[in-house]
Amino acid sequence: MMFLTSSILLGFIRLCFIILFLFYLNRKFVNVSRHLSFLDFIICNWFRYGSITLLVIFSLIQLNAYNLFNCLFVMLIITVVDGMGIKNLRNLRQYFHAQIKDALLNFLKDVETNKTFWSWFALDRDQRKTKRQRNNFILVLTVIIGGITFLSRYYFILYDNYSLSDAWIYDLTKVIQSDLQIWFGNEVTVDGEFALVNFYAKITDVSTEIALQVVAILESTLLALIIFWIIHKLTPSKFLAPIIASLAFALVYVLTPLNVYFLLKANPLFFALTLALPAFVFFLKPNALKTTKLSYFLSFFVVFIAIGLIDLFTICILVPPFILIGLFFTKYQDRSYKLSVVFALIAAALVLCVIYGIACYWQRTDLLEFFQASLLSVSSYTYVPQLIMPYDEIIRFVQYTTFGGLLLMVILAIVKKENWRSGFVFIIYFNFLIALTYVSNEWLDVDMLKNSLSVFIPVLIGLNLAVVIHIFNFVLGRFKRFTPITVTAIIAAMIYASIFYQQKNINSLTVSDQTPKQILDAYDKISQSFFPFSYCVVNDPETQVISTNKHFFMNYDFFLSDYLAIDSINFKHRKDPKFLIKHPEYSISKSILVFVLNDSKKKENNIYSLNKQLSVALLKEIAHLRKRGRKINLFYKSHILDVYEIVNEPNESKISDLIF
Repeated sequence: MMFLTSSILLGFIRLCFIILFLFYLNRKFVNVSRHLSFLDFIICNWFRYGSITLLVIFSLIQLNAYNLFNCLFVMLIITVVDGMGIKNLRNLRQYFHAQIKDALLNFLKDVETNKTFWSWFALDRDQRKTKRQRNNFILVLTVIIGGITFLSRYYFILYDNYSLSDAWIYDLTKVIQSDLQIWFGNEVTVDGEFALVNFYAKITDVSTEIALQVVAILESTLLALIIFWIIHKLTPSKFLAPIIASLAFALVYVLTPLNVYFLLKANPLFFALTLALPAFVFFLKPNALKTTKLSYFLSFFVVFIAIGLIDLFTICILVPPFILIGLFFTKYQDRSYKLSVVFALIAAALVLCVIYGIACYWQRTDLLEFFQASLLSVSSYTYVPQLIMPYDEIIRFVQYTTFGGLLLMVILAIVKKENWRSGFVFIIYFNFLIALTYVSNEWLDVDMLKNSLSVFIPVLIGLNLAVVIHIFNFVLGRFKRFTPITVTAIIAAMIYASIFYQQKNINSLTVSDQTPKQILDAYDKISQSFFPFSYCVVNDPETQVISTNKHFFMNYDFFLSDYLAIDSINFKHRKDPKFLIKHPEYSISKSILVFVLNDSKKKENNIYSLNKQLSVALLKEIAHLRKRGRKINLFYKSHILDVYEIVNEPNESKISDLIF
């Protein structure tokens, strides 16, 4: 049975409302005349401000000043400066004078025309009806694609082997390090993704462990939207091919080389591609970014540094070949823009070498060994039991379709004089990546290359379909009129096919142990109910990392051997504050939360089976405390796990009691 931890859903909903609110502010006050679609707003601002946010977090951690307020304050300054423009900073007085004058004139105009109160909150609607309908349609599709991808990925929590594993504990430690003002800890690693996970936890007000659980889902959701946006931007097909490509990534697992058992694991490669893919599009179509040459250069410079802080494999292996291939298909008028991207990549590479070089110097680590270790991922391996055919056959089939698509693009370019340069670049680049998978080199991780292909395969599917649909439209011109109906039918058909035609392969997968999910769900309920550092959790030592910066922790051995004696001494001298000051070792938290795993008849050889054997002793200890008069509440109950609350000071620990 699959359950949805409330904070996972709440965090996602909060993020969506934050994005919608920012979109409203952008349309109302910033880009009033430029009618950006909701999807353009998400991708363009993630490309620019997402990368800037990571650099701000990195800088604040180095200055020992990272927290939510400082981060938002710096981002606000950057956003205001970017909105004003560098030129206006030189003449602030004239700029503010003009802005105030325009605002007063608009206010007087609205008063004279008897503008209603609610109209102040309405967006500018002085755009063509067709464009407004198209933007509204894109907004609806964005919500649908995002929702489908989120739910599709979350379904695989049934098979997830990542939660509370050694890799999960290690990653959570990396996430928490940001709160401790640590970027490079005891070893030099690439931790940009975990810093952004920490930031997501702060802005959505969820715990770090919940943020770590949901980051892979958010990566996939954003990638699905980016795939739609790429096909929408680069081809004449604005809806049909993009929706098929994005849903192919979101729903098709039997043809995708992804390890479904670790589908919810944080993936730096995917996170880096959420910045790299928009960079590829803006590189091929500089006008899509709509900035000056200086801002264009700075945007790519910042993005390349951000990618390097997230995943070195992407910036070293995936980005340079695309830039080089793209240079061969450059329009003369765009040459200066594309050369600035090359210079931005070189400058960013130098900055990254300085950053990691200094870190390696302080950690006494060899820089070349660090780069080699970062390009080879131990946790990345291709195990795809859900595929309906061998991986090599799938890749070969996609390659054949790219050759056909390339041929059609060449014909259209020659006969119809159409511009298919972007399609040429992606097809050549895709086949280059496939060729790299056959190269044996100690600096090249083939499994990571194959993982990246799981993102590029849907892109190529979309490009090929766009060519075919474009040719059909020459014959069936009226076909475009039925786009909303056709898109709806395609979405329904793909959802139906993904459920019924993949069911056999998906059901053959082994359902994972649900104990880690129940433990994390209990922790989530506790963090929502109790005030920080007013309670102590009794659990296995491996879960102690979850308690960092949140509450006190006690392991099972200490609770069973020493807690009864400490409890007796504490209550005996409770009315004597001087005693507890002199003997702090006898202080106890206001509430003690004991995790008791229900005993299992199955003979399992893991940490959970060992803890289940402690259930009798733990319940006996709790019963002894109840006989002493301690109030015991059953805080959390499931068929796998019970959490008992030992109330030492009533109404002093829960948030609801402290507020009301």
